[in-house]
Order: sequence, then C-alpha cells, then structure tokens
Amino acid sequence: MDRPWPPNQVRARRFVVYDVFDPPDIPFERHVIRVAGLVERPLEIPLRELADRYGCVDLVAPFHCVTGWSVERVTWRGVQTKALLDEAKPYGPYALAWGADGYNASLPMEALMEETSIIAWAMDGEPLPKKHGAPARLVVPTRYGWKSVKYFGALEVLEEPAPGYWEVQGYSLNADPWLEERFDFGRPQMRGRRTSF
Repeated sequence: MDRPWPPNQVRARRFVVYDVFDPPDIPFERHVIRVAGLVERPLEIPLRELADRYGCVDLVAPFHCVTGWSVERVTWRGVQTKALLDEAKPYGPYALAWGADGYNASLPMEALMEETSIIAWAMDGEPLPKKHGAPARLVVPTRYGWKSVKYFGALEVLEEPAPGYWEVQGYSLNADPWLEERFDFGRPQMRGRRTSF
C-alpha cells in the first residue's frame, strides 16, 4: 500500500492489544467462515479450505489504530474477502463483520471489495497468534483497526448500515484514517446488533 501517512498517527514498534470480550478458544481445524444476509449464494466454508478454494495472498500493509498509533509494516497471509463476496454475490451495500466472540463492526461493501482486504490466518510469517485474533482475523488496511475484526467468523450483508460495537458508541461508520474519520458524534442515535451472528 503506497499511500501517504494518515494524519495524527504515530509510528509504533508493536501492537497495543485490545479485546472487548473474552477471546474464544477455537481450533483452526473447526473454524468456519460464513457469508450471509443479502447474498444470492450464502457461504459456509471451513477455514482450512479457504486457501485451496480461493488462492492465498501475502499482504504487507500498515495497521492504524483510532487511538493514534500505527504499525508501519505488518505481513498477513490469507484470502481476499473479494473472492468470497464474488462467489456469494452480495446485493446489499453494507456489512456487519462478526467475530466468534460476539464483537462486530460495520463496514461499507466497497471496503470489503478492495484488493487489500483479506481474511488472515498468519501474521509476520507465523500462524496468527491468539492475541491478534486466531484462528482468523479480518484485515481491512484502509480503515482504522477496530474494523479488522479479530476471531473473524462471518460477514452479514445488509441494505442499511448497522452500527457495530464501537459505532454504537459514536465511532465512525466509515473510519478512513486518511480522512481522520474517527467519530460520528453528529450522527443520529442508531441501535446496534448485540447478539452473535
């Protein structure tokens, strides 16, 4: 990703690890990725089959946290979300990304269709550590880090934006770091989806 550095982000040597809920304990071999909601073809694919089905990509990208720190280069391995969505054929412009722990984040479909958005199972040449979201993490480098859902399990395609955990609390629905879209305090109150997908 060859873009200028986002405003008001400080380079950090390592991640600050956050979890909203207790991290789930899910074996890689049993984890399933789902695409559902407003799609022509719902998908339910074991994580272990993703690479064979869609091909594997290596992505080097920065990671920008809304709190102001960034890790300049992170190497992820996984499959592009675009590959799954091309097969599922979504007809809604928004999605909720769900973690297996019940955490969720709102994303515009255009962000998920970018070449750099992936479902990752490896990080910096090693299997994804649990503290970074194993067995799978959604990685969306063009958005602040809370959109890169840990313990990723599902995309729920929607007609209207539905705020996730942080968006309900006033964080931006779009969250573009280069536009400094950190908060949407002027947005009308929206109810989030609190139950696990």
